[in-house]
Amino acid sequence: MGFNFSFFGTPEHRVFNYRPRYYDPEKEALKEKFGKVDGRLEKEKYVPGSYIKGSFRDGNYQKMRGANRAQKIIGAVGLVIFFIVLIYIAKFYSLLW
Repeated sequence: MGFNFSFFGTPEHRVFNYRPRYYDPEKEALKEKFGKVDGRLEKEKYVPGSYIKGSFRDGNYQKMRGANRAQKIIGAVGLVIFFIVLIYIAKFYSLLW
């Protein structure tokens, strides 16, 4: 069932060993304290997903709005060309004038 034969043997799992390079709690406290005064600190705390919530819907609306406008322009130009061609055909067969 769990037979795993290989020439080199089974590899060992890799260990994630993360150590931050430098962290100064006093500096972080000062940055947070004076960030409110300087205006560097945001008014609202970061909430994961807050920027994404509804951005798909808004982006799709903007895209559709532009597409609808382009479709209207193309449709109007198409109608004008259609009527111009229709008038030339009518003149050719002398149906008009």
